[in-house]
Amino acid sequence: MDEFRPRLLIVDDDPDILTAARLLLRRVAETVETERRGAAALLRIEAEPWDAVLLDMNLTDGKRDGQDGFDWLARFQAADPALAVVLMTAFGGVPVAVEAMKRGATDFVLKPWQNEKLVATALAASRLTRSRRTVAVLESQNDALVAASRPAEHAIIGRSAPMRRVFDLLQRAAPTDANVLILGESGTGKELVAREIHRLSHRAGRQFVSVDLGAVAESLFESELFGHKKGAFTDAKGDRPGRMLASSGGTLFLDEIGNLPLHLQRKLLTVLEQQEVVPVGGDKPVKLDLRLVSATNMPSGELNQERNFRQDLLYRINTIEVTLPPLRERREDIPALAEHFGAIYARKYNVPRRRLSDTALAALEAYRWPGNIRELRHAIERATILARGDRFAPEDFPILAGSILAPPPAEPTENYHLDTLEATAIRRALADHDGNISKTATVLGLTRAALYRRIEKYGI
Repeated sequence: MDEFRPRLLIVDDDPDILTAARLLLRRVAETVETERRGAAALLRIEAEPWDAVLLDMNLTDGKRDGQDGFDWLARFQAADPALAVVLMTAFGGVPVAVEAMKRGATDFVLKPWQNEKLVATALAASRLTRSRRTVAVLESQNDALVAASRPAEHAIIGRSAPMRRVFDLLQRAAPTDANVLILGESGTGKELVAREIHRLSHRAGRQFVSVDLGAVAESLFESELFGHKKGAFTDAKGDRPGRMLASSGGTLFLDEIGNLPLHLQRKLLTVLEQQEVVPVGGDKPVKLDLRLVSATNMPSGELNQERNFRQDLLYRINTIEVTLPPLRERREDIPALAEHFGAIYARKYNVPRRRLSDTALAALEAYRWPGNIRELRHAIERATILARGDRFAPEDFPILAGSILAPPPAEPTENYHLDTLEATAIRRALADHDGNISKTATVLGLTRAALYRRIEKYGI
């Protein structure tokens, strides 16, 4: 007996035909259901998935022109475009069969049928339906693969001690299937790290699907991640697999997972626990095989509070936790990053490649980079387009203009002038405390008012 056992729906107004077909086909099918009216069959097709429908062409007493069958064929196809429909009739010949195929029927069976012929036709039609649905999933996965295969504009650059620790953790965690949570401020390169985890894993040859949860409306969350069936809501013009099914076999990256509302966190947890998803408007769960990598810029202290994030979901997604350092904590990586971005944008805009002058590099290293690597990248891109000199100078970076975080001018090695020493101390204290006046005043032993007077005095 064939191991493939489809779900079949038979539609005929003759109860004897229905009984005979059901008794014959139940030997090879998982389910065989029958309906005597096209409207009732349509409701069942809209409500649940079928592998094939065997449809009588004349459901109205006294009619023999087959128009009933053509009309219901069109309605069934509109309800489920992937569904294979086999037309059956006792009245017809080659012209009717040709017309049925032109209108989208998968096959045509004359009554009375040969048992072997009907079984073979039903199984072939069912396999066609399964193939069509598989193709829909593969097309979605292919879209994800195409997006993932585009050359990455930026590699992970860094030799600082914090980045060496990150690389070591990735080398150990990536080859496993453990879920990974990446923590870090905005602009620190969380998606780049997620892609590196995928590249180093045994799933590297499969799809990497990225979803920015911060950009997905609450009302579309389930449809976007879980998929939907045709007609599940107003704009559901057809079946859609959803990002989780599209990533099955590969890696799913959920960016900004900390933005997910608590009630949606519960739904995500259910899917991850059961490793299966039910599309919106469907009732049949689909098994998943994916590796989950998540990321958030929510501080760890906030993430560990139940009012912000479900702790049972947190335990599920952070088997391995990777924390990316902000750029201000890895200043020694700034020269390499700047060189990397400079080369990229020189090629992109077809301009001469410029290096950083010593003063520009010192200024970039002293700046606090609240936007982290993303801000540095944009600064280098702008400078590449607008700079006039052979080398990048501090004035090519407007973010540094008038910045109290810019480095102090180089001073002679033995300069004991009190004003100079005081100005230098103030600049360094401001840089170390992100320009926070209160903290800077405290560490310098000054009042806020006294600090402001000195800032004005030294033109800081």
